[in-house]
Amino acid sequence: MNRALICFLVLLNARLSCADSFSPDVQSLIQSSCIDCHDAETDTPLNLEQLDHDLTNRDSFKTWEKVFDRIRLGEMPPASESRPNKDQLAKALASLETNLHETNLKVQKANGRVPIRRLTRLEYEYTLHDLLGVRGELAKHLPPENMSSAFDTVAIDQGISPVHIRSYLAAADIALDEAIELGPRPRRQAIDIDYQNNHYSKMWVDRPLRRGGGTVKLVDDAWVTFDSRPHVAQSNHMGYRPPYPGLYRITAEAYGYQAKTPVTMLLYRSSAQQGGAELISALDLSPGKSRTVEVVSYFTPDDFFYPAPADADWQPDGRGVFANRGAKNYKGEGLAIKWLKIEGPLEEHWPPERTRQVLLGVKFKQRSSNFRRQAFDIELTKAPREHLAEIILHLGPLAFRRPFKKGEAEALLRLAEPSLRDGEPFEEVVRAPLRAMFSAPQFLFQSAEPGELNDHALATRLSYFLWKSLPDDELFRLAEQQRLREPKILAGQVDRMLDDQKSDRFVRDFLDQWLGLENIDATTPDKKLYPEYDDVLRQAMLRETRAFFRELIDQNLSAQNLIDSDFAFVNRRLAEHYGILDVDGDQFRRVTLPDNSVRGGLLTHASVLKVTANGTVTSPVKRGNFVLSKLLGTPVNPPPPDAGSIEPDTRGTTTIRETLDAHRNVMACANCHQHIDPPGFALESFDPIGGFRTRYRSTGQGDWPTRTLFGRRVYEYREGLAVDSSGVTAVGESFHGIRDFKRNLLLKTDRVAGNLIAQLIVYATGGELQFADRGELDKIVQETSGGGYQVRTILHQIVQNRLFRNK
Repeated sequence: MNRALICFLVLLNARLSCADSFSPDVQSLIQSSCIDCHDAETDTPLNLEQLDHDLTNRDSFKTWEKVFDRIRLGEMPPASESRPNKDQLAKALASLETNLHETNLKVQKANGRVPIRRLTRLEYEYTLHDLLGVRGELAKHLPPENMSSAFDTVAIDQGISPVHIRSYLAAADIALDEAIELGPRPRRQAIDIDYQNNHYSKMWVDRPLRRGGGTVKLVDDAWVTFDSRPHVAQSNHMGYRPPYPGLYRITAEAYGYQAKTPVTMLLYRSSAQQGGAELISALDLSPGKSRTVEVVSYFTPDDFFYPAPADADWQPDGRGVFANRGAKNYKGEGLAIKWLKIEGPLEEHWPPERTRQVLLGVKFKQRSSNFRRQAFDIELTKAPREHLAEIILHLGPLAFRRPFKKGEAEALLRLAEPSLRDGEPFEEVVRAPLRAMFSAPQFLFQSAEPGELNDHALATRLSYFLWKSLPDDELFRLAEQQRLREPKILAGQVDRMLDDQKSDRFVRDFLDQWLGLENIDATTPDKKLYPEYDDVLRQAMLRETRAFFRELIDQNLSAQNLIDSDFAFVNRRLAEHYGILDVDGDQFRRVTLPDNSVRGGLLTHASVLKVTANGTVTSPVKRGNFVLSKLLGTPVNPPPPDAGSIEPDTRGTTTIRETLDAHRNVMACANCHQHIDPPGFALESFDPIGGFRTRYRSTGQGDWPTRTLFGRRVYEYREGLAVDSSGVTAVGESFHGIRDFKRNLLLKTDRVAGNLIAQLIVYATGGELQFADRGELDKIVQETSGGGYQVRTILHQIVQNRLFRNK
């Protein structure tokens, strides 16, 4: 009997059984308590007269599931209506629950709970990084993901099209260009970027301000810049371009010029073709001290870098270098560079190790002359086809994450036959089968049979969960030995993988999507209202949240810390932003918070507060919805189409609380706002960039007040109306500020932990939680409750659970 017929019979049996069994009890409740408001003649979204009982129909199942949840939570019938008989209610819920669970379970057994899942853009990039030893940005060459679900790993929302295939081939070409490098051996010696003597950098010393100069100067031991713009210091104009893609080491000795406070030395990477600038390092220079710094970063031949100052105070009269008409007699702080060198690519051998691993088994012979930039010839020790077969048999099972099936290797090998017949160079011959390999369904998709995952499929799911990439040699070995499914072996691998630096990929990607940190640049704070926001602070915000979650994993701390914690991770810049004293330097460290601190827990992280604001003002609706959906896992329904929008008042004449009163007074809005607004009000004491406040900042009428920021005189904001961060939750819990609110929220730690577990299951498996999964979710919550919902233990329990170990 074929599989399609089996699935049909299973679904037919489910359809017949559910139609026969749950109707009487449920129908009795509907007739007595529901039908008056949900029939064909009533204007509501739910028509119970037309809703059929076929639970194998996806839409019908979803509707009955929603009906079950609303009745179970007491939301249906509404409080204004008479309550149904308790026995009748219990029987109806039990009947509906049984049939929903059984129908869902039958479908899972027939098809698995997770459809076939494709690699995400980031997973594709990391996979080729680990497989080929390259480091280039590949994800940006692939189509964006369809993010209708919480995570891009969710299989049901993933698609594939001809555009995807063309993009995969293009990305594979870029990766192979970097992997196969036969050009001349690069210099081993570090190259001096001589800012003091280079004609280009010296040119800006005497050039007038109106022509881009006048913001740098030369002193006895250094080149000094007061300018954060790239043109005065970019390396490509200084005669240096990275010869190959790879890792490069920049070392420099620098100090804060005329500094009485710490000056930050920034290093940016940019591209001559693509533009934009990425901050790759921010290093503090203490007053009166020279510091030797070292930064290792990836560069391509199109990239350049440049140093720039930050946190450099203006001169005592409050004027900057431009207002002072140049650097000549300027008394403000700046960045002094005594020397700067760059070396790389950092390779022990040449051709590089990545080339030797891809072109396995061949020898490299250096040419006497470099024709077309190729300095090495490939010497084959056997027939070209045999060499090619060796490479395919080495890379193929790694790429497909399982042993080759019959005919797969030969099919890839045949793709190279035209090139072999034409006598093309071996480095070109190898590209056709590898391009096909990296765009093949076996590479792009994670597939498995319904039921328990075999060892190779389990290794794949585990590695893409914790590393975002293919299994390593140890996971492959255990899968080959069919030992990975043993609980003790599996637990040992989870610990090993979490202790590996590659698990930082999981931490970053999970937090970016769960908390929305990937949207931190979606809005730009108003420079007049929030002049202190810059790249350095932005990076510090993100690093805090990642270090915090990393600490929960490494120390196996309670998920209760997500609500409130007695510690935070800060460096000097973020500590200044938070008002935390006695923190020096650019290194992040764990600090203990005082008992009366408003900080502690995710909700007071500046990164979270930034992504839940709109850049100009804060929104209790957006922040309240974040608490409900992201932390508690109880999102409210979207607003009705005619609900209207909330316009910010940057003039400071109306508070957001007063604006929201209009919404709460509308019947259609009141029910949701009673849940959304209170947590949003509790967070009103934090501004759009996460600073604590007691008054709003305003762009009100009249003269601008003069305030000092980092020693500079700036035309800043006005102090506006007072902030009111008090409120009453929907269940009557009053609070007066964020500390009170967090104390109330701590009573719901089990719900926060349950939501974290649910989010991790969806992210890890690529399948949304279904009705039949609820018991397993409750089981993990119960199993981890005794230890206070420790985060590392939660990860272990998820991996050991059938939801993770089955398709």
